[in-house]
Amino acid sequence: MRLTRYKDLFFFTSLRSVVLSNCCSIGRGALFSGEPLFTHKRKDKVFNLITQIVVYEEESMLEPHFILSFALAFFICFFLLPYYIKRAHEVGMVGLDIHKPNTPRVAECGGVVLMLAYLIGLFIFIPFAGQVLEEEIIGTAATVILSSFIGLIDDVFETSWKVKILTPLICAVPLAVMRLGRTTMWIPGFQEPVDFGVFFYFLILPFIVTACANAVNMFAGLNGLEAGSTAIIALALSVLCLLMGGKQLTGAVILIPFLGAIIAFLLYNRYPSRVFPGDVGTFGMGSVIACCAMLAYLERAVFFMFIPHTVNAILFFIGKLRGEAPPKEAPMGSDGTIPAPTVWSFRCLLLRICPLRERELVYVMWTVVAVFSVAGTLVYGF
Repeated sequence: MRLTRYKDLFFFTSLRSVVLSNCCSIGRGALFSGEPLFTHKRKDKVFNLITQIVVYEEESMLEPHFILSFALAFFICFFLLPYYIKRAHEVGMVGLDIHKPNTPRVAECGGVVLMLAYLIGLFIFIPFAGQVLEEEIIGTAATVILSSFIGLIDDVFETSWKVKILTPLICAVPLAVMRLGRTTMWIPGFQEPVDFGVFFYFLILPFIVTACANAVNMFAGLNGLEAGSTAIIALALSVLCLLMGGKQLTGAVILIPFLGAIIAFLLYNRYPSRVFPGDVGTFGMGSVIACCAMLAYLERAVFFMFIPHTVNAILFFIGKLRGEAPPKEAPMGSDGTIPAPTVWSFRCLLLRICPLRERELVYVMWTVVAVFSVAGTLVYGF
């Protein structure tokens, strides 16, 4: 008991020193610049400081549970998927793998198991979290559930691409209701974060969630491509969160169970795939990354890591406007290479440069995503 009191005394003494030094530095900046003490910029700094103080102690207690969360999500997904694959074939929930000889039937909507495993792994943190982190975990879970549900509706009813793009807007409602305490965000081309005021909750958050969900969905189409590329981004973001510490540890809480689940899923989804994620999986994957970007203040990293996805989405929309969008089905050629009927996708651009078989193309695209993921980490000075 005495040792615990000494630890608490040391913690709060150190915390007081951090508070005083940071507040004094903020105050001196206002004094010598002649600006008001509480400008939007300084309000954001003060809020970030207070947030870090509130979550520092509770998140430092969570670090030993990262391994448990990862392992639980991994094993749930790993052991449930074989049963799901078997049942999917029995009930006819299958799709054709058009990039294989004889177009074998593959189980669809495996993202249901992926997201279930992830959410169970995520909820492991709740008994050990304080109020702030608990709300963030619940908000993340609600966003992921809504996104996955919308993806499942699309898998069942095959909605149009316009509906698919707009419906994820409602998935940001849980994050907006939480009112994250911030109204600023990093925007490319601006030296300082831009303050959007109340529009941050009604425009920016829905846009980020929708953009990430649809970007991952549009990137799909090859065995293991979307799951592997999202796993690479999640790994890079997890390393970044652990290196930065403080508030960014929230990102690690969100991503580490996701890493466990998606690595297990990738073992069945990689070439030759035994299960496809479906839109229920791709929308869920994108929403997890969006929640990490918003709650861990890592939108700049996600911007760089998603450049291949962004290029792919821009090309897709240009092709739609020109009436030359990539066809939904493009069976492989007689030599085993993947066709490139248009140039209006990132995949087709690579194939126009060099014809590739499915496995080779997936490895190339993973490598490109990995390069931009490292770049997204390096922008923070690591």
